[in-house]
Amino acid sequence: MLNKEIFDLHAQDDGIYLSCYGENFNESDVYAFLKEYGIVRYDFKAIRKFLKDKATCKICTRNPAFEKDAKVIVSLAKDKMTASVTIEPPFFAKPWPTEHDVLNALEAHGVKVGIDEIAIKSLLARKLANEPAIVANGIPPIEGRDAWIELIKDPDKPFEVRDDEKIDFWSRSTIVTVHPGQEIAIKHPLENGKNGVDVTGSVVRSMPVKNIEFSFGDGLKRDDENSLMLIATAEGQLKNERGRLVILPELDIHNDIDFSVGSIDFTGAVKIRGSVREGFHVTARGNIEINGTVEGADIDSQGVIIVHGGVRGMGKGTVRANGDISLSFGDQATIRSGGNILVKNAMLHSRLYAGKAIVALGSGKHSQIAGGRMEAGLEVSCNILGSEMGTKTEVIVGLPPEQLEKKKVFTTEIKRCEENLEKIEPNFILLKKLEAAGQLDDNKRVMLMNLTKMKFQLQATLESMQTELDALEENLALVRDKGIVRVKDICYSGVFISIRGLNYIVRENCRYTSFIADDEKRCIVLAPFDYMAGRLGG
Repeated sequence: MLNKEIFDLHAQDDGIYLSCYGENFNESDVYAFLKEYGIVRYDFKAIRKFLKDKATCKICTRNPAFEKDAKVIVSLAKDKMTASVTIEPPFFAKPWPTEHDVLNALEAHGVKVGIDEIAIKSLLARKLANEPAIVANGIPPIEGRDAWIELIKDPDKPFEVRDDEKIDFWSRSTIVTVHPGQEIAIKHPLENGKNGVDVTGSVVRSMPVKNIEFSFGDGLKRDDENSLMLIATAEGQLKNERGRLVILPELDIHNDIDFSVGSIDFTGAVKIRGSVREGFHVTARGNIEINGTVEGADIDSQGVIIVHGGVRGMGKGTVRANGDISLSFGDQATIRSGGNILVKNAMLHSRLYAGKAIVALGSGKHSQIAGGRMEAGLEVSCNILGSEMGTKTEVIVGLPPEQLEKKKVFTTEIKRCEENLEKIEPNFILLKKLEAAGQLDDNKRVMLMNLTKMKFQLQATLESMQTELDALEENLALVRDKGIVRVKDICYSGVFISIRGLNYIVRENCRYTSFIADDEKRCIVLAPFDYMAGRLGG
């Protein structure tokens, strides 16, 4: 304490005298020093004279009533987790309390847990006056933790993009799809807390913890090996229905496919109540049904596709299905079907590819195919074909072009594999003979291993492609002798028709007509519209 190095007190019968050892102090220093020594009543005029003269002077008279002993004051925190001691200092000539005095005071206030003897000794050694010091601490409770569910796949989690990440906003999707066996959520079990005790020895209880269980419905179950894990049992959309997780085998979207929803990649069927906007895509293993229009978007289904509002291709995007495709109309669209393409109204300036038939026989006056290129394995039927303006319209029927292209690719690849096998066979035979004779060095042994591996890979590839080629040949055989183009109302001049490789350009408008291939004459001939009606493909 700096004041003790500057000031000094001594008592005489007539009063208390204050001295100093220097001049570097102020009025506040004097008052602090007197307070520290328990002197609270003094002569202010004498203090001011002392400050002026810096000479020893009597600052108060002796009064036994004010020359009090030290006092130990104990205070407990509101939660009784700490106890503090404040020492009111004795008159300067009287003794300070001892450690025993402090301990007795604590005991008198019921403090018996967590007493810090080191803190008490420090308080007394420093003679800290009129300042509270914590000398006892309770043991706080250790709080537990509620059970909680962590969603590994969260259907409501917003799409996140890092600051340094570039994202294709047309390709992203807000739909969460899952597969059987996929981990969906994990339960973190509750952890019980541990009670504490306050400085009086009373128990301080930890907060109670809560348990929680999975809430789930169809398509989900607890893992057989880990009951804390929730897994998917079906493919589909993961959805949160009022706090309950379910997997929907069919995706039902009530909005347009735009930036609010994102592109769709789904394992089941998809129903879209709105339209699919430009640049987005919808891919599904199941059927796709669209109430609105498709506007320059990619639609791909392993089942069938129904577009109630039609397709505005805008020269971009493709509608593709393994099964049938039905639409109201099409304009500048590209449509590919493994089955039939069924058009209710007009099909304009588009490219259509159908494994079976393209049919545009709606009841309206706008049921027409004009402009673009139509390719079908069996049949093209429509009310009106071509246009008065002579818009370039091509119709190709008979052998599906995509299958012919596949056949060409398989044939080329099979030939390449066979040639490679022929090239390695002599070296392979030679190395096998050397191996049988025990004449292989390390380099030749490595060469033999590599050739053996290459041979097996080529043979496996050749066998796989030959199997696919044989299946393709069977499919082509089914349509090789088929093909017909039917026009119920009018076929305008200028339309180009090709059936099984035989070409024909319509020179004059004709009505209620079928175009068929005459294999004997090697040309296309005309017949009535209902020629062999009921047999798809003639």
